[in-house]
Amino acid sequence: MLMSLRMYMAAAVVVLGVVGLSACSMAEFHHEMFGRRSDPLSGEWNATFNLEGYTAPFALKLKLEGDRVSGTCESEHTGPGTLRNGKWTNNKLSCDLDFASHESIALTGILKDGVFSGEFRTEGRQGSWEARKK
Repeated sequence: MLMSLRMYMAAAVVVLGVVGLSACSMAEFHHEMFGRRSDPLSGEWNATFNLEGYTAPFALKLKLEGDRVSGTCESEHTGPGTLRNGKWTNNKLSCDLDFASHESIALTGILKDGVFSGEFRTEGRQGSWEARKK
């Protein structure tokens, strides 16, 4: 009985300690306890399109909510645009980039070691792209 009481008290101390954690620490605790990763996607990214020997820089702003991705993009060539149909699964991004003065761009990519790389399709052509977080 005494052993059960001690175990109960120890558990209560742990619970009270967890309850007293800040929201940030609680999130870290949750990730540690349940093995979930932090959000590697949300934020600003410096990127380049590579097509037929040409390179064009563009900027991405991404926001991850569950497995859905939203955001904006912009390049000198395309002007400003928005993400549509953004999905994030197994470190893979897929989305469409829509612009007012340019054909949509279908984008897919894999995030590995902090660098995105992948393919895009637009205007009947296919190229590659790469991005690094600012």
